[in-house]
Amino acid sequence: MTIFRDLFKLSKKLSKALLENKGLEDLEATDLFSDDAKTHIKQHLSNEAIKENLELLNQIDKEADWKNVAQSISGDYKLKPRKRRSMSTFMKVAAVVIPLVSLTYIVLHNRTNTTLLEVEPLPIIAGTDKAILTLDDGVDIALEQDIPYENDVVKSNGERLTYTKATTPSKLAFNYLTVPRGGQYQIALSDGTLVWLNADSKLKYPVNFVEGAPRIVELVYGEAYFDVSPSAEHQGSHFKVLTKQQEVDVIGTAFNIKAYNDESYMYTTLVEGRITIGINHTLAQLIPTEQTKIDLRTGQLTKSIVHVDHHVAWVKGYFNFKDTSLQDIMKVLSRWYDVDISFASDDLKDVRFSGLLNRKHNINTLLNGIKNTQFINAYEIKNKTITIK
Repeated sequence: MTIFRDLFKLSKKLSKALLENKGLEDLEATDLFSDDAKTHIKQHLSNEAIKENLELLNQIDKEADWKNVAQSISGDYKLKPRKRRSMSTFMKVAAVVIPLVSLTYIVLHNRTNTTLLEVEPLPIIAGTDKAILTLDDGVDIALEQDIPYENDVVKSNGERLTYTKATTPSKLAFNYLTVPRGGQYQIALSDGTLVWLNADSKLKYPVNFVEGAPRIVELVYGEAYFDVSPSAEHQGSHFKVLTKQQEVDVIGTAFNIKAYNDESYMYTTLVEGRITIGINHTLAQLIPTEQTKIDLRTGQLTKSIVHVDHHVAWVKGYFNFKDTSLQDIMKVLSRWYDVDISFASDDLKDVRFSGLLNRKHNINTLLNGIKNTQFINAYEIKNKTITIK
């Protein structure tokens, strides 16, 4: 509990005590103040004007008042014609503010006599369902968890966008979905293809595909898992995914592409079906469990067999690391928890770790799990920067 919550709780107790003509035992017992500060508070609380304000404290409908404030901040509060307000409304607010501000002022000016002045750091929470939908006219729509959205062609339930299929689309209109750090989102395209977007990713796609023509989307950057609607259901039209330096030609399949701007390699992992990777006039066909790795500096492509589960675990809510460097692990965690990572020593970057971790867990739980394996000695969290030691 922060110091300000302690202060507010104490102010309510003092209010009740004064109104019921009881003593100030709660003030005497608290460790928030020095003896001099307590004397100062008692002198101020004996003032008749303060007593009247404290009496009004218990009349406040805190839930309703806070709801109005919250709605106003969020932009949902609708302006209404002004009405003449009674003085009692302002007096009620003053009844909360006066004792709280008075106590806060005193405690902040008696720093040497209290040990409860440190404010708790903001918790680093796991990512949530959130994204920015950019419509074809350039308008941005913020999509958030548990908040629905709908227009003529698409609707969202707070975690997935679902597009409706037009009977005869007259022209290609494109939307973008941008998932920030600390977020994830899903899309059901108009052809029935499902796409999962990981944190710090961006996808460009048509609102509706033209029947018979190739179905083309672009992973601008980031990571995406595709479950593609088969070509047989769309007059044989292939599904294509464009990324930097490569084109993925799909018949109907499930695969993962990892193409972040801050990484030197791009990975395409086939889960089922068949795809063809094209880069620099070179074609590579993949079968399930195969992965291509492209060096973005040289354009060189290599192919290998991998454990698919390690690369698509994020879709199911897990991190699955297999002999992965700590530097690469921290890149993944930094995107999901929206934090910055630093290393006390460069040698730590090359330490390798294997483990299955839950993406819903607090980041301290994950870091402690790594620490307990003795791969690292310690870690420090300051604001939103984590230092590995």
